[in-house]
Amino acid sequence: MARGDLAEITGSDRQSARERAFRLLAGVVTALVATFAVLAAVFVGYDNSVQWVTHTHAVRTGVADVLQGVSDAESAQRAYMVTNNERYVGVQQEGRAYALPRLSDLRVMTTDNPEQQKRIAALSQLVDQRLAIMDQVIATRRMSDVDTAVSVGRRHGAGEVNVQIRRILSEIDQAEAALEADRERRASALRLLLVVTAVTFGLLLIALFVKAIRDLALDREVEMETSDRLRELVRQRTLLLDEVNHRVKNSLQQIAGVMRLQARAANNPEVREELEKTLARIIAVGRVHEQVYKAEGRLGVFDAGSYADHLARDLVQSMGREDIRLEIETESALLDLGHASPIALILNELITNALKYGCPAEAVGCALRVVFAGEGENYVLSVADDGPGLAADAQLVSSNTLGLRAVDALARQLGGRLEVERPTQGATFRVRFPKAAA
Repeated sequence: MARGDLAEITGSDRQSARERAFRLLAGVVTALVATFAVLAAVFVGYDNSVQWVTHTHAVRTGVADVLQGVSDAESAQRAYMVTNNERYVGVQQEGRAYALPRLSDLRVMTTDNPEQQKRIAALSQLVDQRLAIMDQVIATRRMSDVDTAVSVGRRHGAGEVNVQIRRILSEIDQAEAALEADRERRASALRLLLVVTAVTFGLLLIALFVKAIRDLALDREVEMETSDRLRELVRQRTLLLDEVNHRVKNSLQQIAGVMRLQARAANNPEVREELEKTLARIIAVGRVHEQVYKAEGRLGVFDAGSYADHLARDLVQSMGREDIRLEIETESALLDLGHASPIALILNELITNALKYGCPAEAVGCALRVVFAGEGENYVLSVADDGPGLAADAQLVSSNTLGLRAVDALARQLGGRLEVERPTQGATFRVRFPKAAA
């Protein structure tokens, strides 16, 4: 497998892993939502069952209260018949007042049960009948003796009515007891189902949490492995690129050395001049590759300020102009590597022209000032000398000035322009290009 395919294959594996994890996550979430819906439904059913059990229990309690009220009224009646004490009449009225509202409540609570409604209706009639008999017995006792009152009760069937009341109350209670037991069983089943569903829901949550932790751990592991592989790949490619730039620089230095020997050996001044120009251009390009392999891991950029400083010194030194007072003012600026060659060639042409025309060999002590700095939205690269200056009618960018025409073309390549200043002494050539283009 080629090293260049590593990132692509790793990315494909990670994409497949993510798709599988997403499908699994979708399944777990779907199951989680379904379980939650079932849990909600079971909880609602269980709550309703508990309410129905409570309702049935309330009905049975109401039956017991009605029986208690009727029994209290009967006991108070018997006590009054024996003692003729009006206090027991009040107790009998309390029993009546206690039983009748409970009977009305039973009628309301059993509206959903037709069978119980029939029993409640029959019970109401019997209770009313029994209370009416009690009133007649008490009224008779007030006017006569106990035996007469007892005979009134027997004549109206008080005992039989009591038996029927207790029988109907027993039937109502048994029916409600059976209903309560059935609802209790349902509630117990729903309670068990609720517990099982809640446990399932909890297990699904735990599974989802564990899966999320595993996915994060696996993803982190894959990320670390991929990062390590990519770092190693970048390191190897950086080493290879540095080696290539270093070899190119050395090769250019060898070519420059041969060119320098040829220039010194040339007898024709014009040939020597052209060889020196070519030598300067080779040195400029060699500096580009030296800057690249000394970039300390910064790929695709170079420090234009440091580059201009070193290149200016190399060019002046290569031309044997130790008499020149070289002034350099640069600031650090990281530019795209594609700008390195145009800037190198521009600086080479401007310094070469300055040394040839502005500071010729006979002009001892001439000053050459090289500046690279930022001005607002632009970068400025300038070369100035304090030589005799330019003629007023000089056509700088003409067919005969190949170097300056090249500078002008290279400046446009950077998105900038060539500017020339003609002070009273010397000349200044300035290339201004936008920072956005850098």
